[in-house]
Amino acid sequence: MQEEVPLMRPDERKVVDAQSIEFNKSLEPLVAESAKSTVLVWGREQGKPLRLAYGTAVQDGTSILTKWSEIASFTDTLYIMGRDGAGAKAVVTGVFTEEDLALLTIPQVAVESENITPVKFHISDLSLGRFLVATRPDGKPGAFGVVGVLERNLRETDKAPLGIMADFEYRGEGIRIANVQPEYGAAEAGLRAGDLILSVNDRNISGLQELRNALSGKNPGDKVNLRIETAGKERDVEVLLSNRPVLGQFAGGRLNAMERMGGEPNRIRDGFSRVVQTDMKIKSNQIGGPVVDLQGRVVGITMARADRTRTYIMGSEAVVELLKSKADTVAEARTKTELLKKELAEQSRAMIPEMRRQVKPRDLPRMRRHLSDIERLLGRANRELDALGPR
Repeated sequence: MQEEVPLMRPDERKVVDAQSIEFNKSLEPLVAESAKSTVLVWGREQGKPLRLAYGTAVQDGTSILTKWSEIASFTDTLYIMGRDGAGAKAVVTGVFTEEDLALLTIPQVAVESENITPVKFHISDLSLGRFLVATRPDGKPGAFGVVGVLERNLRETDKAPLGIMADFEYRGEGIRIANVQPEYGAAEAGLRAGDLILSVNDRNISGLQELRNALSGKNPGDKVNLRIETAGKERDVEVLLSNRPVLGQFAGGRLNAMERMGGEPNRIRDGFSRVVQTDMKIKSNQIGGPVVDLQGRVVGITMARADRTRTYIMGSEAVVELLKSKADTVAEARTKTELLKKELAEQSRAMIPEMRRQVKPRDLPRMRRHLSDIERLLGRANRELDALGPR
């Protein structure tokens, strides 16, 4: 309850604020054109207007691409507002459920009255260090940042891990297994804690990064040959790689609190199939709008504010391909969501006894790790369930 110590004196703050205003004004010419394709999506809660997300005008301008999870509870009271501020009723006509994006339809008259222009996507390589600016409907920059991680798949169920945890204290040849997760192929192949992984497909393994590289590009259903050492004896083992469970890695309460530092993240902030990571600091209700480069070209859309240092962006190429695919209806999207909620709940219940069975009564360090895992798992499961809507 103590008063926070200021990081800057009032005179220093004044200089910084003035420079910030000047810098943001210098970015306005970059977003002048993309702002014509940006709208505010809002709904009504107990009769009051509520800002939900931004949207990007696509196709002929009567279709608005926006973030599904932020509008899902307001499908009967959705409106858009463009540069001119008049507003128009919007209807959800399609949902790309796996990417957490939705297509809204607005009347042609709204396109004309709001001066909405369909976006022109520029296919560009979003390389490391690329400077990007998010757009607001009023022609001002919403946020800016640089690409920190190249395009990747965040969908855990598309990955194919072995299902082991490495012993980070081990120093020696290969990787020593600290724990084998029961729901993966490694457990089915008979791998146990204490085993050494010496090679994968005849590729010698010198560390965890080398193991990741050896498994790079592998898909669920692929088989890999491992050279294993157990109690001084070597043997060959074939492991069938399986999908990662829906829960994937889970964050604990402390990490969850850290994620909220600097602003509230989006409820659905991972699981996307093709995104780049930036350090852009954008508000969670400003997600869904276009992103431009230093030439003012639209190179993607914002997908989620993940935490204080990460904002995900889907590049133009991925967006264009997505718009060509078949979208779910609202009913289909809700059904998929309900199934996912049940799967999350079942996994959280099923994995706890599995973890308990692995704990040896006198192995206190391992017991502490598993108890910590259980706590993090339950926290992640509850947050995922909350994000998916009322139970």
